Amino acid sequence: MHWLRAYATQDRKLYNPEHELVCSCGRQVVVCPFWCGVEATIGRPLAGLELRSERLRRLLTRMPGSFRMRLVRRLAGLEAVALDSTALYDAVSIVTGRRHCIDSSKSVPRFRAVFDLEPNRTFAIVLVRDYRSVVHSKMRRGVSLESAAGRWRRKMEQIEMLTKDVPATKVSVLKYETLCEAPQSELSRLCAFIGVPFTESMVRRPSGDIHHIGGSPSKFDPSRAEIVRDRLGDDAFQPEQLARLRQIVGPFAAKWGY
Repeated sequence: MHWLRAYATQDRKLYNPEHELVCSCGRQVVVCPFWCGVEATIGRPLAGLELRSERLRRLLTRMPGSFRMRLVRRLAGLEAVALDSTALYDAVSIVTGRRHCIDSSKSVPRFRAVFDLEPNRTFAIVLVRDYRSVVHSKMRRGVSLESAAGRWRRKMEQIEMLTKDVPATKVSVLKYETLCEAPQSELSRLCAFIGVPFTESMVRRPSGDIHHIGGSPSKFDPSRAEIVRDRLGDDAFQPEQLARLRQIVGPFAAKWGY
């Protein structure tokens, strides 16, 4: 949901991916029957929803870790993000006829805002990945090693600070590598976590009228049908680069099992 406004307005200054700003059905959001239904259910334009806080993003980038995490809890404006996000999730559930809506935007502050508003209806699935693979992926897109590693660490700091007082029954950690190696068992575990039955169709690419936005352009490639672990970053670094990476990520790597 992080990029919904960009998709609704076709504004590449907000988000400029490699692929077109269209729903996975191939239509623009403003003419997609699914998203038009969601908009009608909410009763407001999708482009007008407050789903992210630019002020918060700037503060999280500039301030020291412990202080900025405390600030998140008091920052004015997050209530609007929580209210509009919840309205959007509920509308998606109504239009699809499903109990749960999964927002894969990876916005930790938005999760916390929504959780504080609706703690009984909100779960956190923390998807983590080896910092070496994350850094390698970002470096392929022109980001420096230091910047990419710093981003990984800051994200882990956000997750730790904004979920540490959330009940354990509301947080489940999912490792990317384990998901790729044992998708059935990991998805079965997640289904039990949120209280839905597991079906084998969950490990297969969905067919039919699907309406995803954001994410990898692979969603437009029908040949990408299986869950396969990306190993390009496994042996991508020289010893001195690995030492520099470990210096930047610090103890957070071990905390998350890397």
